[in-house]
Amino acid sequence: MSTITREVLIDASPQKVWAALADFGNIYLFNPNVPQSYLTSEQTAGVGTTRHCDFNMMGASVEERIVEWQENKSMKVDIYAWKNLPGIKKMTAALKLDEVNGRTRLQGTMEYTLKYGPLGKIMDASMMKPRNTKAWEGLLAGIKRHLETGEVINGLQQLNLDVVAVPA
Repeated sequence: MSTITREVLIDASPQKVWAALADFGNIYLFNPNVPQSYLTSEQTAGVGTTRHCDFNMMGASVEERIVEWQENKSMKVDIYAWKNLPGIKKMTAALKLDEVNGRTRLQGTMEYTLKYGPLGKIMDASMMKPRNTKAWEGLLAGIKRHLETGEVINGLQQLNLDVVAVPA
C-alpha cells in the first residue's frame, strides 16, 4: 500500500472548510482534475453518501462513498469503482481539519494499492506515486485557493503547489 499525506493552511474558519468538504457532490468547485462531479445518492451528507467524479484525463471517472464522518472534523472516502484508471486495486482518501490561530489546517491522506504484484510496485515508484502526489497536492492547493478567493478551480489556473506541505 502507498500512502501520500499532505497538509495546507487555509485562511478560512474550520466551519467554512468543512462546509466545502461536506458539499460532497461539488468537489469540481475546487479540484483542478475534476471538471464534473455530482451526488449519486439521495443522501447528501454523512456515511453512505456517494458521488461520481469525471477527470480531465483519458475519460477517467470514479465512484466514491463516504465511509467515515466526524461532523466538522474529518471524513474518509472509499473510491469503490473507476473507469480508465488502470492498475488500481483499492483507494481511500481521508481529510482532517484543525483550527490554527483562526485559520484551518487541512490534512489529507491518500492510500492506495495497485494490482500486478511486484510489477505494480515498480509502476507505483516510477509513475503512479509521483502522479498521485501531484494530483493530491493540486486538490489541497485548489481548495485553499477556492475558499480564499471564491474562484472555481477548473484546471486552467496555475496553482501554487508550494503552499502544500508534508506534515512535520
